[in-house]
Amino acid sequence: MAFRVTYVASLILLVFNIGGALHFSGSNAVEKTSFLMAAFALLFRKGADKSIIFLLVGEIFLVFILAAATPYRGFSWSIFFASLNQIIILFALLAGKTGFRDQQAVWKATAYLPLLCALLGFAYHFTGMKPMTAVEFATGLNRYLGSLSAAAFTSALGMCGVFAAVQLVLSGRKAYAILVIVDLLVLLAAGGRATLAVCVVVTGASVLIQRGIAITTKLSLIVLGSVGGLAVMAIFWKSFATRLAQSGDNGRFIMWDYLRTVIAEFPYTGIGFGHQFFITPHEVEILTGSAAAHNDYIRLSVELGTPGMIIFYVLLTAAVLKASFRGRRPNVVAILAYAGFLFLSNSDNALSSPLEFPLIFLALLSTHEKPYPRRLVQTRSLPQMQRGSRPAAAVSQGG
Repeated sequence: MAFRVTYVASLILLVFNIGGALHFSGSNAVEKTSFLMAAFALLFRKGADKSIIFLLVGEIFLVFILAAATPYRGFSWSIFFASLNQIIILFALLAGKTGFRDQQAVWKATAYLPLLCALLGFAYHFTGMKPMTAVEFATGLNRYLGSLSAAAFTSALGMCGVFAAVQLVLSGRKAYAILVIVDLLVLLAAGGRATLAVCVVVTGASVLIQRGIAITTKLSLIVLGSVGGLAVMAIFWKSFATRLAQSGDNGRFIMWDYLRTVIAEFPYTGIGFGHQFFITPHEVEILTGSAAAHNDYIRLSVELGTPGMIIFYVLLTAAVLKASFRGRRPNVVAILAYAGFLFLSNSDNALSSPLEFPLIFLALLSTHEKPYPRRLVQTRSLPQMQRGSRPAAAVSQGG
């Protein structure tokens, strides 16, 4: 129960975005601390996957050795240790043992979060606390923020919300179909192209492989989803067409060109995990609108060196596969969600975003099936049998 409470509270705290609304500079530290509390609550549960914990230790050992070996003079141990939460939280969600109650609590909370984001965004906007839209650098288009500070966060929130709401609908809670629509609208309004693609593939796959649903029902859901998707796309077509034609990498090539010069200077050790954000020149930040790399492969190559970046993803992939094969059958949806995470990592800060990698966790929760009601469990004891005797049915069939 401790994990459920702290994890859901962390998500709600993130969506409230106190830092953006009230200009509270310490909000990021509070959010990180709350997610870390949830991670440790899950890791310290009985039954956590020891193999994944071992991989977590290996990942931390890797970044520590490279940090100790870096010749970068601006290295800071305080920045390094403050950044480790990105690794710990992700591996904790993969290693921790969860149950049906965790599944339902997390899915329901995630399904409602985009709606909460929209309501808070409306309130913040009309009270003058924070605008609920922002102008994109390359296209000049307004992208929806809701209560959050970046459209990429809002679109990722919508992506996870759609997936969670669809899982609840598939489990028989048809009322959540309304939230599927609301969450999809939030995702589309935020203008996330990559998150929309990942959402369609991962959520669609979860519907197709869902057990206990007739093929005709699945086909009907696909047809209805396609028609509804086309209708929604028609509404947002102008915005999407403009972004597809004009935004490109949204000016990020300026950032990437600079970071490649850093990789060339520190090719084997990098500059230290968590340090990329702090080495971006102010001029580049002004041109791109952000100090973050928006490409985790380049970011980790800067921080760990290219060999370190490769080893980092090898260990992470091993952890995801171990978690995906933990049940009675492989969790194909979780593997697809991880593929989506790797796809998002090419154009976003997926590793450090607590709204993108949780899609993998949401997919892993689908392995928990609804337990039988207690009233259906027979509690009558079987007739006492003498030691060595066989049941009557076995005797009659055995001869």
